Amino acid sequence: MAAARPSPRPRKSEATRARLVAAAGEALLAGGGDFEMSELARRAGVSDGLPYHYFGSKAGALSAVVDDFYDRYYAVVNRPLDGSRPWPERELERLRSWLGFLYEEPLAPIVLGRMGRTVQVAGLESARRDQLIALARRNIELGQAAGDISGRIDAGVAAAAIIGAIGQAAVQAFQDARPPEPSVLTTQLWGLIAGALGLRTSQPD
Repeated sequence: MAAARPSPRPRKSEATRARLVAAAGEALLAGGGDFEMSELARRAGVSDGLPYHYFGSKAGALSAVVDDFYDRYYAVVNRPLDGSRPWPERELERLRSWLGFLYEEPLAPIVLGRMGRTVQVAGLESARRDQLIALARRNIELGQAAGDISGRIDAGVAAAAIIGAIGQAAVQAFQDARPPEPSVLTTQLWGLIAGALGLRTSQPD
């Protein structure tokens, strides 16, 4: 007997949800950090009730936008890099990609700035920060195993310090009317990372 074909409805549901999240992001940008559910529906080309079906409320829609932002953010930070290169060289590239995403992402100033001060976003951000700290700890331990970082460094403490500093620097940068150039922020943050890990402070080529 032939196997039953999988229903296309879940895929359609995922596509609709993705369209609604994208529309919510557009509405959030247009509204300078706020939007109405009717505007979300208009931008997505759906009925006024459909966003409520998917998100339950405006707060749910906002959470979905923030989650999507951090999904893409985390994907950049967690991008596999050439493990044969020295740890400092590889991780400087990761830092540049990380900051590049933030500077190029239109929602970054809103999520890290105005929305970042709300209880709702702060809770989501805390969970994501824990993910980043765990990733940074594994990364530092790899550097220690390769001999690029001293084994006397406490990887967990260093990871928390580095992720916290980068996060706060990004928040400060996007709260300023004139954020520093990406290259300037990269230099400052690399100096901090190098100091925390006992690396030479000059940037590798």
